[in-house]
Amino acid sequence: MIRKAALLTLLTALLASPAGMAGTAVAAPPPGRVAAAAPADPLSVSEITPEVVRVATSPITVAGTVSGTPGSFVRVAVRYSRGRPFASRAEMAAYLSEQGYGTTNWSTRIQATPLDQSGKLPFRFTVTPAELGMPRPGVYPFEIELTDAGTGQRLGVERTFLTYAPKGEQIPKVKLAVALPIVDRPHRADDATFMDDDLSASLTSGRLASLLQTAQDTGDGVTWFVDPALLDDVRVLSSGPRNVRGTRKDADPAAGQWLNGLRSALTDKTVLATPYADPDMAALVHHGLDKQAAASVQRGAALASELLGREIHGTTAWPANGKIDRDAVDELAMSGVTSVLLSGDALPPRATAQNTGQEAPQNGQPVPPPAQTTPDGAATLDTVADNPLTALLADPTLSEVLGGNMSAPGAAMLARQRFLAETAMIAFEQQTGPSGQTGQTGGTGQGDTAKAATRTVIATPESHLWTPDPAFVSSLLQAASSAPWLRMTSLDSIKPGRAGVPRADLTYTERDRQAELSRSYLATVRKLERKADAVATVTEEHTDVFHTAILRLSSASWRGDGKRALSFAGQVQKAIDERIDDVSVLDTPRAVAGSNGQVPVSVANNLDKDIQIKIRVTSASKSRLAIDAPAGVYMTPTTRILAGRSQLVNVPVIVRNEGGDASIAVQLLTDGDEKYGSAVRVVVRATGYTGIALVIVGAAVVIMLAAVVMRVLRRRSRKAFPFDGSGDEEGPPGDRQGAVPAERTQSP
Repeated sequence: MIRKAALLTLLTALLASPAGMAGTAVAAPPPGRVAAAAPADPLSVSEITPEVVRVATSPITVAGTVSGTPGSFVRVAVRYSRGRPFASRAEMAAYLSEQGYGTTNWSTRIQATPLDQSGKLPFRFTVTPAELGMPRPGVYPFEIELTDAGTGQRLGVERTFLTYAPKGEQIPKVKLAVALPIVDRPHRADDATFMDDDLSASLTSGRLASLLQTAQDTGDGVTWFVDPALLDDVRVLSSGPRNVRGTRKDADPAAGQWLNGLRSALTDKTVLATPYADPDMAALVHHGLDKQAAASVQRGAALASELLGREIHGTTAWPANGKIDRDAVDELAMSGVTSVLLSGDALPPRATAQNTGQEAPQNGQPVPPPAQTTPDGAATLDTVADNPLTALLADPTLSEVLGGNMSAPGAAMLARQRFLAETAMIAFEQQTGPSGQTGQTGGTGQGDTAKAATRTVIATPESHLWTPDPAFVSSLLQAASSAPWLRMTSLDSIKPGRAGVPRADLTYTERDRQAELSRSYLATVRKLERKADAVATVTEEHTDVFHTAILRLSSASWRGDGKRALSFAGQVQKAIDERIDDVSVLDTPRAVAGSNGQVPVSVANNLDKDIQIKIRVTSASKSRLAIDAPAGVYMTPTTRILAGRSQLVNVPVIVRNEGGDASIAVQLLTDGDEKYGSAVRVVVRATGYTGIALVIVGAAVVIMLAAVVMRVLRRRSRKAFPFDGSGDEEGPPGDRQGAVPAERTQSP
């Protein structure tokens, strides 16, 4: 019957142009002439106005363009269902997917014509709600179909919706909250090193430029999530020369302009801070990095407030993909988070007897299930903390539409149509109860339209790294603001209603776990975190030089990008090791003589800050050299070493056997006994002396002393018995002056 009606309508269109239809009907193509294969997108709908039908007599214009082979004959038809609005959002989804939705009351209007010499055909239809058969408010199916006029083969179809909300009709209000992210992947590894120069391009003509334009074009009804790590990267980029993987580059003035533009665009708007670097919260908690998860929350709010120049709260978390489990929820609650933004299917409504049709039979028949309705966008999550969290649940369909790809011709217009239709259907759900009677709140069966509980719906892009089309987002929000059933609200104003729908527990599947940052990668992050803590602890001020670098390594943006993540981790490790090496043990060989003695150990502090450190020394050659300390371990108390200075420590040792070359292991420790760098081996040349060796040494000393004594005595004897010039001995000086010389006896 439908095919016959369509054929009859086509013949009528070919004979005369019906009232209200633009264009001229032409004859079918000659026998044997068939339209050529259609291009990838042969049908483009560029206009459906008005987007919301308010007056029954106002014309509705549908226009667009057909593309194909020049001269080929095609047929463009608009099809609609007279008097049959959708009963639920499930029906709307089935209609779009051609699964499970059908009606026997389709009407068709046709325009048939050949394509011009350029292979284009503009088309335009004008109809009224009365002609379309819209007897009451509701959402109606509407589609534009392109077929080959010769074969009847479908070449393309666009399915959309017409929302009829006549003026004066009382329609329940729906509160709409839209949350948009200003988030990017990290571009710095350690604070001083950019790993790429992609940020500059994104700020001027890429994704971040589009985000700024979107923020400037939207009103104050949007809630913005800002990643402080992104703002920090932009500030560093704009403030002075930067290191891009070993290359020194000048400051980027465009970065400063972007940051100033964002501050201005977000003035007086609702802004929330993500945890620093938008971390993979679930992965951190699952792999024992709870401390890091809490630190990212605290750091995020503080830095966002500093960079935006006003107080920014970080009490609402938005986990990756809108999914989280109980362990992560508990950690967020203990970190001061009060609400969490999730995908609606992360906390689904609980299946009950009422909504499954399994209640007690009445008159021998089970109660039929009520019409499916959209639950309120807020619920309560119990946690191990004193206060529960508020679960803010984004509608999956609205979020998909908001974050969709708008590159195809007419995609933005069709997306707006669907967004308005979906929200209108939520409002009509409140107006029509499960029995289909107007004036009942959906699912409750009590109260009239004026007293119906106002529901809240939330829309967010599905990805934090969403690339917006500023014109589409702006036009969508303008259309939503003017829709008579919608009232824009901020995310932080949403509270769970008293008549909320019972919900099941959080859904976190094995697939969600597999999407997390890997165990092996987070083991690397944990190792670097321990080393970074040691670097911070060793300074007197406990300076966290690598704190934010470690947080950046935990960003959820590294999901599915393991190679890039490891390169960032490698750079952070290099920077930490270089910092650790600035406090070093001098490994110059030492010597010790005797069976015991002291080995000097020198520690140099080449940092620009004073440090507090311990020194632990053990023997690495115990058969030759032992440490003269309890358990063979020499440990200094916490020792202060001034910046740019060194400290000498004497380690008592005992030489065993005959000595020889040995080594000691010197390990630096923080005040908390954590290792600071690797142990350094210092060579000690030790000589042991036996009893015979001591006798030989003693005899040598005696001989040396005897020689010295003999020499002294010889000198004294020369002074006591002098000789004259002839060789005779001279008397004492007193005899030479006062005595008379005796006569010499001469021989005869």
